[in-house]
Amino acid sequence: MADDTMLQLAKDMLGYDDKQWKAWQSNPRNLQILENFEALQQYKIVAEIKSAYGCAAGHKAGDRIVLGGDGALLCKENPEKVCIGILSPMSGHVGAAMDKLFDAILKGEEPEQVPMNNFHCIDVGVDHGGWGEVVAEVKIEKG
Repeated sequence: MADDTMLQLAKDMLGYDDKQWKAWQSNPRNLQILENFEALQQYKIVAEIKSAYGCAAGHKAGDRIVLGGDGALLCKENPEKVCIGILSPMSGHVGAAMDKLFDAILKGEEPEQVPMNNFHCIDVGVDHGGWGEVVAEVKIEKG
């Protein structure tokens, strides 16, 4: 169970008023996440670029878009430029990875990788009137 200090820190960080805070606390999953927040920070969710061509942002194979286990973008660990066209389709895969990660933490296990974890940016490629295409794979990493 989260102690009063931890709860107050969360309320302050999230900036909730009393009504919002009561609603947030009524969801048991929110409290479970808060109680396991430190364990979540031991992991990263990474979208690794597998192939790329015609990307105006300059993405290339091997680039990594890195988020913390809490889903926050770790700006210092990312390329200087990240194309919005890859972030949009990435969000669903990151959500699935976060669910896998959290469920594993609750069970005291290492997280399994997300099935069907490959995706591509929203550009249709030069053959279909676009500029190019970036393909990436989402995975969970410890550390």
